[in-house]
Amino acid sequence: MSESSTNLQEDKYLRPLILDMGYSTFRFGWSGSDTPEITIPSIFTKPNDFLFRSDVIEGIAEIISAEQKKLLFGEDAERYKNILNIQRFEEKVNSPLFKDFFLKQYEKLDIPKDFRFMQPIVIICSYNLTEIEKKEYKDLFFNQLNFPFLLFLPSDKAILSTLNTVDGIIVDMGAKNIYISSVYHGFINPTAKEILPIGGFHLTKYFLDLILKRKSIDEKFFFNIWMAQELKEDLAICVLKPSEEKTKIKNGLTKYDQSITLPNQNQFIINYERFMLVEPLFDPTLINLDYENLINKIVKSIKFWERENWQDLISNIILTGGTSKISGLKKRLTMEIKKHFSDALKPKINVITPKDRVIIAWVGASLLSAQDKLEKWIKNPSYQ
Repeated sequence: MSESSTNLQEDKYLRPLILDMGYSTFRFGWSGSDTPEITIPSIFTKPNDFLFRSDVIEGIAEIISAEQKKLLFGEDAERYKNILNIQRFEEKVNSPLFKDFFLKQYEKLDIPKDFRFMQPIVIICSYNLTEIEKKEYKDLFFNQLNFPFLLFLPSDKAILSTLNTVDGIIVDMGAKNIYISSVYHGFINPTAKEILPIGGFHLTKYFLDLILKRKSIDEKFFFNIWMAQELKEDLAICVLKPSEEKTKIKNGLTKYDQSITLPNQNQFIINYERFMLVEPLFDPTLINLDYENLINKIVKSIKFWERENWQDLISNIILTGGTSKISGLKKRLTMEIKKHFSDALKPKINVITPKDRVIIAWVGASLLSAQDKLEKWIKNPSYQ
């Protein structure tokens, strides 16, 4: 192989790899890419861990014959979500299961043998990542897999890099938690950060509960969390005055009606559930949580700063994450936040929903890395 060919391969295969290990989704790929090469559910299942017992379950024969001694990861596990017990890694890396999961995704990058395990690794993380969790990442990527460098990049820094701004409120709406960061003139103050332990997963579960409580549903009705998740992604909306809309439905309004046909041909209609599923964000007691609601958390993060700084912050309230895609949420948040500010400031309030907000942290990390703007790399002590 010529020297020029070798240099081209080094440029290609020694680039940093960006890893975003979310509660529901694993994103992984090369620095400089516009989107992650790999995006899969961060889940796994055991081939013999059935949700229920039956003599005949479609797909069992295939699982037993082809996967009897294997764990199923990501999309392979998701295929059997209605017959096997699906588990999440829950952002934990201190188990052999996650190592196997990671290696399967690493193999998909088709890295030549001479360049395997030689890439710097960028870990996108929330601001509350603990030292214990960092130690677990170091153990995996340094001690077990022998990668040369590791960097922990806060998601808020990654997000800001894509928006070319130094002021604002970042509301990162994940599957498990909502993280709120306030940034003023590029300074991210750790004491002005908030966490709301409600995410897309909790809204899905609440949606499921609302449907199962419908009086029209009989004992033979089968509807699980995965079905609820698919419906939520397609049908969830956020309205300005949910109580009023629910009353209108009781009085005959059919505007929100959606007929649902399940795989077993069972049919039912939902309406108010479509917008009520969002309400735990504004009233956590609906899911039995004693926390301040999302609006109060956002306002608290803004008002941590001096009053003269508020205008710069409220003009740039950035929504990211999967839950931020719910139709009408931007309008509702704007209305609710305005209630906490003076008439002079209300017109300045601007809630932003970036185009690629689901992967915006990954894209930001890729951009920073490609521009060689990442600092504080940690070197593997055993790396020569």
